[in-house]
Amino acid sequence: MHFIYIDDSSDRPTHVFSALCVPCDRWNDVFDAMKKWRRHLRDTHKIPLDHELHAQEFISGRGSSSSFQHLSRHRRAQIFHTTMKVTNWLNRKWNVSLFNVCNDDDNQFKAFEYLINRINRTMLSRQTQAHLICDQGKEQQYTKLVRKMRVHNFIPSRYGGWESGKLSKNIPIERVIEDPQFKNSANSYFIQHVDFTAFALLRREKPTPRIKRHGIHRSFDILDECLETVCNPKDPKGVIR
Repeated sequence: MHFIYIDDSSDRPTHVFSALCVPCDRWNDVFDAMKKWRRHLRDTHKIPLDHELHAQEFISGRGSSSSFQHLSRHRRAQIFHTTMKVTNWLNRKWNVSLFNVCNDDDNQFKAFEYLINRINRTMLSRQTQAHLICDQGKEQQYTKLVRKMRVHNFIPSRYGGWESGKLSKNIPIERVIEDPQFKNSANSYFIQHVDFTAFALLRREKPTPRIKRHGIHRSFDILDECLETVCNPKDPKGVIR
């Protein structure tokens, strides 16, 4: 069984989702590690434990009040890079991993559907289940979509047709249990953490001059150890497209 924490980042028409996959039997260990990382940020960089870290605001410095205005943009970029290294360490210690989707047709719900299908397929191959935990904001849309996919989930064949000869096949998701759970990201270190991943992928795909200045467009490449590359063998990072 796995808890899967999901957040997204967008720069239209591009929509990115990242999902942090945590084995339930190691949840306490991973949570303790998350708390230690946040205590490090408090003790070393004076970022309060209860401050919500949102990647875009953290990098830009907007909306930061007094929580990290004392940090230079270069130092914030260093912290951002180190967050990716923390995720790799969680993978080495407790097999925490990342699913990632990038969709460029301005349809975030299609991107979310791609993500859930891939999670379901991976859980099936590993003979386990997943429970989704998402940031608040689109409760009705995501819940409705997951419920629909449990009944009607037609998947097109990558090879021009299924064994039945039809171009698509109904493969209801069976390994994603219950409706998605929604949490306020301000109250979840896990969702804040995966928000950094989603932003890192977005800026890898759509860098800006300011982002390039501090190497944020290369941060996602740090994550090689923990990426679920099996999700898309045609993509070097396994990003679902």
